[in-house]
Amino acid sequence: MSKNIIIFIVVAVIAFFGYKLFTNKPLGVADDKADLILFWGDGCPHCEKVKQYIVDNKFDSKVKISYKEVYYNKTNQDQLTATVKKCPEINTAQGIGVPLAYDKANSKCISGDQPIIDWLNARVLK
Repeated sequence: MSKNIIIFIVVAVIAFFGYKLFTNKPLGVADDKADLILFWGDGCPHCEKVKQYIVDNKFDSKVKISYKEVYYNKTNQDQLTATVKKCPEINTAQGIGVPLAYDKANSKCISGDQPIIDWLNARVLK
């Protein structure tokens, strides 16, 4: 293998892992392993606030969270609709908003950035 190919491979690997390290995106877990399912929309400022709070406070290492983008993913939209049907506390007359989280242990929906942040704080500080 030539020296240039080896250098290219090393630079590509470093760039890939550097990108993953510095994009500050929470990784998430599969739904069946999650404590919380977070439904969010690409471009939603309230959703970004929640996701950034999770990253900044390393909650994704303390709480198992599954992330579901719903603006552009029909499967996740359908899952959000089905999930909200389990939650009588959510009024769907005006539609379903995001961010919305589903606490699997308590079968409860949490709607809005601050209520989700409060749930995270209560869960981790227990």
